Amino acid sequence: MYNYVMKTNPLNQYLLYQLYHARVLIHSLKYDAKEEELHEFRVALRRIRSLIKLFLDDSVPFTKSLKTMMNATNTMRELDVLLNSISSAQFPKLFKQLSKHRQKIVQTLFTPVFVHQTLLLLDESSDYFFQNDSYFISEILMQKTLTHYQHCLDTYELLEKNTKPKTLHHLRVQFKDARYGFEFLEIADIHEAKEIIEYCKTLQNNLGAIQDAANQIKLLKKMRREYHTSEVKELLKQRKDSLEKLQKSHKS
Repeated sequence: MYNYVMKTNPLNQYLLYQLYHARVLIHSLKYDAKEEELHEFRVALRRIRSLIKLFLDDSVPFTKSLKTMMNATNTMRELDVLLNSISSAQFPKLFKQLSKHRQKIVQTLFTPVFVHQTLLLLDESSDYFFQNDSYFISEILMQKTLTHYQHCLDTYELLEKNTKPKTLHHLRVQFKDARYGFEFLEIADIHEAKEIIEYCKTLQNNLGAIQDAANQIKLLKKMRREYHTSEVKELLKQRKDSLEKLQKSHKS
């Protein structure tokens, strides 16, 4: 279980807080799984994974388990993004079907077994950081973040207009890693980076729009097989047109 004694290492303090926050959220998700709480849960896990990648060189033993846990909620998050992007007045039947589909996923995913396993993993992760309170030099943490960020910028500059969504998604994740690294540096009073954080958000949103459109097309094709309605066909066409435009203009 959690030990609430404050640690001297700011990085461990931050990681422990994110683990605690995820633990609180999983208790709420098992009852309702509201969109906002699901997103917060995923962000907490993403922050942990990002900082581990940036500063700990993937030496932490449970990083794959954290990724697996977050990936289990991917479909729900994609549904939430799609539901937020359409009007229930314009697509009433589809909106209703998507909402029902989400509720089924909630019931299937957030079982007592899943919640219990998640809590165990979060507790084990917390124990690890309490037992491995290493000292980190602030300048090294800053340099690692800046180096990673420059790599992201260099990769972005080399993108071509016909780059595949999967490649863009990978770069989006890298910009997220940079953003969460800079957010930690700001909170720890190591490096002020408000403008860089905002720029990372802008680029990851641009790249994310392409991935979201691709994911929605895949989901809508599946919905079309199950629900033969004109609404699905209409929205699918809109998303295909949107993806084509985004792929042509993402560098501008």
